[in-house]
Amino acid sequence: MVDSFHFSISMISRGKSKSAVASAAYISCEKLTNEWDGVTHDYHNKKGLLHSEIFLPENIPISLKDRATLWNSVELNEKASNAQLARNFIIALPKELSVEENKKLITEFVQENFVSKGMIADLAIHDESDEKNNNIHAHIMTTLRPINEKGKWQAKSKKEYILDDRGNKILNKNGKPKTRKIELTDWSDRGNAEKWRESFAALCNQYLEKNNLEKRVDHRSFERQGIEEIPTIHMGASASALERKGIETDKGNINREIKKHNSLVKAIREKIAELTSWISDFSKVLFERYEQYKQTRQDEIDNKAELFNLYEYISIYNDIQGEKTKNLSYYGQIKKGNADLKRFVKAIYYLKDNKLKTIADLQEKISSLQSQNKKISQDIKAKTTRIESLNKCFVYADIIKDNKQVFEEWNNKSLFKDSFYNSHKEQIDKYKRARAILEKITGSSAIKSKDWQKEIQSLEDEITKLNNQSQSIKEEYESINHIKYAVKTVNDDYGIDLSIEIDKAIKRGEKPSVIAQLKKYQEQGKKYEQRREKTKDYYRNEER
Repeated sequence: MVDSFHFSISMISRGKSKSAVASAAYISCEKLTNEWDGVTHDYHNKKGLLHSEIFLPENIPISLKDRATLWNSVELNEKASNAQLARNFIIALPKELSVEENKKLITEFVQENFVSKGMIADLAIHDESDEKNNNIHAHIMTTLRPINEKGKWQAKSKKEYILDDRGNKILNKNGKPKTRKIELTDWSDRGNAEKWRESFAALCNQYLEKNNLEKRVDHRSFERQGIEEIPTIHMGASASALERKGIETDKGNINREIKKHNSLVKAIREKIAELTSWISDFSKVLFERYEQYKQTRQDEIDNKAELFNLYEYISIYNDIQGEKTKNLSYYGQIKKGNADLKRFVKAIYYLKDNKLKTIADLQEKISSLQSQNKKISQDIKAKTTRIESLNKCFVYADIIKDNKQVFEEWNNKSLFKDSFYNSHKEQIDKYKRARAILEKITGSSAIKSKDWQKEIQSLEDEITKLNNQSQSIKEEYESINHIKYAVKTVNDDYGIDLSIEIDKAIKRGEKPSVIAQLKKYQEQGKKYEQRREKTKDYYRNEER
């Protein structure tokens, strides 16, 4: 069983108004003062901390085991107003494991992936839920600069002059030598995120297997795994807290719609697999019997006989059920007779409405429904993504309102404009960045809260309609399943040799339209079996 996987990575940066000391205080539930700006961050009353620990590489001063010493050292070493201070991880831990097992799991991950590479790592394990171990997750902060045995921070990168073929420096238009940036570690390599996620997933599955648990996790996205389901959106702390109290939120409602859709997709996928497998087996039997019959009874074929017909099978099946009904009590006869009649009428009307006569027709209908359902899933995914973007607009609208006065004052200045900007840089930059993001999302930097809410409501209504369409498709599969069962029952009970009917079709010259179709469905069935075996092989390898 594959469960959800949450592993987020972000940068703690002054350019984003973040502080390494503030983040460290939050994850450790401590009271820490940032010596760089003098601000005290007090989280000692925060609940949910299960464990916290700082991991040092070999030969690093033990004094950095103290959280305040470590992160103030980082803050004071960075002089730039937009300096990157630390890398931040939030990782969901398996709630099926005990707290001690989760502690061992995340400690092993930190040692292998960060500390062994020379990074200092600050780990905290949280669970803010009332149920305990129901929302267990790890916060990890890692340093960005190398550090020597004396506790002195080293450079992240260096500049290198760009030389021509003769070894001379190449100059810019302004006459200065061209340079390029050379990273001194691979800690910021773009491929690390994938490596870290894959490493944690593998380690997590080892611990789950070691503890005799069937659950498995996969670091890949649903799309990369070939899963048609839509991932739920991130709730955030505020929305999660409200939902735990029984208060519905917009994000919670969106996730409930997504889960409802995914449940329908799963049910439909199971029906498709069952029907495809049945048609594959059924087609195989047809051809095998045809080959046997062709050699022994070819002369007995009646060229005027009709082709195999689904209507006939439904009628014979209804007769079979009628015979079985005679053995029941009077009340049972009435009850079963009414139920059988309803199913018979429903099946006949379904065949008639959809113009289905043969197995070939039935398979084409299944393929059509499969395509429709895939299109619905894609539409819901696109609309969900749009809703998530529009929800962000309300956050940026608040940022614009909070900083508008300062921005306009700066914008209208003719004297001391640069000085005013330097004093209010954070507020002005926040305002400009929020406006730019609004324009990127909506095509306009204007605040149009009513329009956004109206569009969100419209998208949610459309998602509901699409889910209803998925439900209708599921109901169609139930009708098809009844027809399939009727054909199988008649064939098994009466031993009807369908190869005769196929041979008759060939004699009448219908080979291109009937036999080619059946071959197509047989190939489809083989592909389905190959995909199923490939999936089984994948999970066998994973378990090893």
